[in-house]
Parts: sequence; structure tokens; C-alpha cells
Amino acid sequence: MPMLLEVKPDQPVVVLHNEETVVIVEEPVIHLHQYYRQVPVAGVHTTCGEAATMMNQDQEHPCIVLCDEQMKPTGLLMRETLYRMLNGRFAADLFYRKPVIQVANASPVIADIHMEATTIIDIALGRNEQHFYDCLLVTEQDRLLGVLTMRDVMSLSRTLQQASSAERVRTVTESRQEISRINDAVTKLVQAANQTVHEAREIMALSKHGEESLKHVDASYNRVHQHMDSQGQHADYMLDSIKTGSGMAHSIRSLADQSGLLALNASIEAAHAGEYGRGFQIVAGEIRALAKQTREVAGNMSSLLENIGGLTLQTVELVKASGTEIDDSSVHVTSGGATFRQLNSAVRDLSRIAEEIAMEGGKAGEVAEHIRMRLDEMVSDSE
Repeated sequence: MPMLLEVKPDQPVVVLHNEETVVIVEEPVIHLHQYYRQVPVAGVHTTCGEAATMMNQDQEHPCIVLCDEQMKPTGLLMRETLYRMLNGRFAADLFYRKPVIQVANASPVIADIHMEATTIIDIALGRNEQHFYDCLLVTEQDRLLGVLTMRDVMSLSRTLQQASSAERVRTVTESRQEISRINDAVTKLVQAANQTVHEAREIMALSKHGEESLKHVDASYNRVHQHMDSQGQHADYMLDSIKTGSGMAHSIRSLADQSGLLALNASIEAAHAGEYGRGFQIVAGEIRALAKQTREVAGNMSSLLENIGGLTLQTVELVKASGTEIDDSSVHVTSGGATFRQLNSAVRDLSRIAEEIAMEGGKAGEVAEHIRMRLDEMVSDSE
């Protein structure tokens, strides 16, 4: 076994990743096997002179441990204690043949190999001044394995401190990286919120434009409706005029029929008059022909007026149907305008919420940046 093994913790491994410094600290595994040392072992019948001989054989041994046959420690004798007793004027006569168990420390500090290093350090530092520099006995299942000197204990303490410092640096570094990720996420959130505000304002502008367009459409529908009402009135007037014209055509036809009968009668009477009525007979024939033409024109006029009346009635029906359709469309346009107003209100609320998110995100980003700077300072101080 090594006389003294001082282990330095592994240095942190530094890796560059995504333009950020990532520190991976490999925590040292601390075992007492790396620190305790072997020393001479004496039985209960060993004398002080024999113990001094054992010490002189190797000046590196700090002590002698007394054990029974099962290697269970029963006492501890430090080198300084033994030399101090044997260096007196009559020390050789008094102690040389004396059993070492009578001058050894019968209550040494014993630490099990599986005990926590911090507990061992606390026990070692908590001893009284008289035995402060005595070795600590390391056992396993009550069997002696070796001893720890105060130098070994200090080396163990230094290793623990270095491990604790490395763990603190690792924790702070990971926290700094996590804060950086949070800051990046918050920054992206703020950017998204600002983009949402911008898009919401564009939607509000489009919604406002759509609402204005629907208002124009509604006004246009109203004007068309008014025009169609006027057309309907004109169509009614036209129907009345057509009815009047049709009556006049019937009257003209009736007069033409009467004129034709009178001309026929006049022609008969002119025939009875012989030579004297021939001129009058010619005039009566012309009147009869004119009456026939008048009757035909009156009939055509009556048919034409009937056709115009039918078309006018169809126009009136179409105007009424178009008016109904325009009324229905106007209802939908009004509903669309209300929907646009609701959309505008909802988008306005969304824009307000996005602005609040952007504001709060900006504050969170400032806090995260402040924390990251403080963590950087802590890392720098630890280094």
C-alpha cells in the first residue's frame, strides 16, 4: 500500500457546443483506500524496546497499532510519544522492558472503511488537543486495514473541498446555460408576440376595410332598392296607360266596324240610285276599305298592347323578386358588418394581450439576463 497518496480531482472538461461553453465536471470518487497507510502491528506482550526497534526499522511509520489475534485494534502508540518516554535519563530502565500496552492510547479513534469522508474529517477535527495529531485507525468489519495521519485527513479534506467547488461550478454553469436557454425562449416569445401584434393590426385594418366595403355595398343595395321601387311604380303607371290604350283600341275598332256598316249601307243605297249614285258608291267603297284598315290597325294595336302589358307584368314580378333578393342580401350584408365588428373587437383584444405578453416577456428577459450575469460572476469568482 502507498505510504501517502494525495489525489487531485480531475480537471473540468471544456467542450465548445453551439458557440457556448459547456463545462462537464467529472466528480472524483473518494475512497479511503486511496488515503490510509499501513503501519507496524504489535501484540499485547510487545515491550517498549521492541516497539522502538520496529520504529527504527522504518522512519516513515508514524505509529504502532496494538491488535489482538483477530487483528482488532486495542491501542495506539504514536512515534513521538514513544521517543519522548525513552529519551529521558532513566527512561531505558523504566520503560524499555515495560509492555507497550501500558503506555499506549487505549481509546484511539476508529473509522470504518465505508464511513463517509466528511464524518471522518469531523471526528478528526473534533478531538481534544492532547490527541489531536494522533492517527485514526481504519478498519473493515473490526479488522485493522491501516491508519490515517492528520496530513492524510487534510488531503482528504482538500479533495472534498475541490470536489465541492467543482460541483458548485458545474451547478452554476448548468444554471447559467439554463438561464441562457430561458432567455432565448423569452426573446423568441417576445418576437412572436410582437409579430402577433403586427399581424393583428393588419387584420384589424383589413377588417375595418371589409366593414367599410360592406357599408358601401349596403348603401348600394339601398339605392338599387329605391331605383327598383321607382321602376315598379313606373311599371304600374305603364300598365294603367296600356289598359287605357287597349280601351281606346277597342273603341277605334268599334268605330271602324260601325263605319264599315255605314259604308256598306251607303253603297247599297247608291246602287239603288243607279247612275246618279255611282259617285257616292265609289266614296262608300273607299270609306269601307278605310274602315277595314282601321279595324286591322286597331286589332294589331290591341294585340301589341296586350303583349306589352304581359311583359310589363313580368317586369313588375321580376322587380318585386329582385327587391326581395336585395332585402335578403342586405340582411346578410348587415350580419357580415356585425361579424366584422366582432372580429375587429376580438383582434383588438388579441393585440392587447400580445402587447402585454411582449411587455412581461421583456421584463422576464431582463431578469434572466441579470441572473445570467450574476452566475457568470460566480463562475469567474470560483475559477
